[in-house]
Amino acid sequence: MFFIAGAKAYFMIAGAAITFALPAVLDASVFGAYLVVAGAASLVNNVMVTGTIQAVSRFTAQARDRARAIQLAGFRMHLCVGLPIAVAFALLAPAAAAFFQDASKAGPLRLAAPIVGGYAFYAVFVGTANGLRAFHKQAGLDVIMATLRAAGIVGLAAAGFGLVGAIAGWIAATGAILVIASAVVGFPRGVDQPFPVRPLAVFFGSVAVYLVLLNLIMLQDTFLLKRFMGVSLRDAGLTADGAAAAADALVGYYGGAQAIARLSYQAIIAATFVIFPLISRATFERERDTTIRYIRATTRYSLMFAGAMAVVLVANPYEVMDLPFRAEYADNAHGALVALALGYVAFSLFAIAGTILNGAGLTRAAIGSAAVTVVAAVAGNALALPRVAPGPDALVACAAITAAAMALGVAVAGVAMYRALGAFIPPSTLARVALAMAAGAGVGRAVSLASPVGTLIEAALVAAVYLAVLVASRELSRADVRAVLALRRGGDGA
Repeated sequence: MFFIAGAKAYFMIAGAAITFALPAVLDASVFGAYLVVAGAASLVNNVMVTGTIQAVSRFTAQARDRARAIQLAGFRMHLCVGLPIAVAFALLAPAAAAFFQDASKAGPLRLAAPIVGGYAFYAVFVGTANGLRAFHKQAGLDVIMATLRAAGIVGLAAAGFGLVGAIAGWIAATGAILVIASAVVGFPRGVDQPFPVRPLAVFFGSVAVYLVLLNLIMLQDTFLLKRFMGVSLRDAGLTADGAAAAADALVGYYGGAQAIARLSYQAIIAATFVIFPLISRATFERERDTTIRYIRATTRYSLMFAGAMAVVLVANPYEVMDLPFRAEYADNAHGALVALALGYVAFSLFAIAGTILNGAGLTRAAIGSAAVTVVAAVAGNALALPRVAPGPDALVACAAITAAAMALGVAVAGVAMYRALGAFIPPSTLARVALAMAAGAGVGRAVSLASPVGTLIEAALVAAVYLAVLVASRELSRADVRAVLALRRGGDGA
């Protein structure tokens, strides 16, 4: 399980590397355009991949002797699901471009359609490997895919091909991984008794709703910022092309803040690959005390870790943004980074909560909490963004509303967890982590070391103060360290 978690961590690191590398080779408006197109494709891809892997893996694990028949059923399913969705993605590109108030996005969106279709079929290979417990193959494919994707996107963008080059590099990586996956996992051959497609499609549909909502939480701010800033800039007198480019630049600056703020979520999300089977097993066996221990341990450690990363960003947002990005990114989005850093602490916990709820069979509660979050974020941004002048203030408003919606979502999910499972984050932990973050941020704001090396030293100081307060308040103890080490060894760290 930790083998897969490590591969997923690599996949996320490679994805983050793309976001940090592209602003160095593209101007802000082209980078923002990439974020819009990639966000639209990822909204579909993430659902397609996760849902397919879970569906194929589930049925394969239950009947390994029929693995190839189930794999064939997965391919047949995506002839009716994945392929039509990819075609629809291409056909709806003009409508999506109209939503973004930018006709120039229709072409790049249409170009990205093969990625959607390719990911659907690639996920069948990965799901088969997972169901057969060939975790080394699954992890290897994840690592290869992440590497090819990063090399293709950044390589062609750096070669001067811009947005189209970045998408073309992604398409090339998708085609290459399909060939590699077919060689590593193999095609279904000699299937005498076909496996029905319907069970896979029903299971896929049951998880797709939650996955769509989860991804919308992370992407709605990008989409709405692009739309409403484009309208405001055009109303201010810019030409349609000028307004679209300026809105893309604002999305690019905001995307820089997102990339940094999401690091806490990306670091923690690997834990979901460990906690899901533990919670599923404990609730299935009706081990309430064990379930409570898992929940408290996972949420406590996740909050403490996410808080450690966020406090560094809150303490020195401008200096931190100035490290990986050009000065224009920090000038425009350092205020947004503060709100997003706190928001993604909440979102990290929300993702953990959703995993626990789904693992415990409480799918409706998971969907409900995600729906509340999406509605709050979309409604808030749709109301606020048209009323804020394009610029740094609009980015702060978008980030603050998104962060508030994420906090609301984790509160709703937490209440559902506590009522159904008897546990969530202990209130004392919330108070102590908040105190530690306030202390660390206070020290960071008081100390100013204006240089790249100084920023790193200051970040270490802020983190040290944060950890010191956690230790002094007895929130973090030697027992916690032993528990984490036990979990790494495969024991019960709860």
